[in-house]
Amino acid sequence: MPNSNDSSALNDAIAKRAYELYLQRGSVSGHELDDWLEAEAELSHAAAEENPTATPVQPVVRRRSNRGDSHSSSNRRV
Repeated sequence: MPNSNDSSALNDAIAKRAYELYLQRGSVSGHELDDWLEAEAELSHAAAEENPTATPVQPVVRRRSNRGDSHSSSNRRV
């Protein structure tokens, strides 16, 4: 299990790459999660090429809520 310094360094590297992706897209906001996941995938792939026996980083995937989702209004009490 990686120590907290390794995790912190990895998160810093992912954040830096995600920011680069944001700048490449013209600094358009609204794609923060996409940038983070893309950066995470790139760095995980690069690390796997350098050390094929290492355990790959498991991405954090969150489902985006759909603002027009009919389930959200059906759970409300009136």
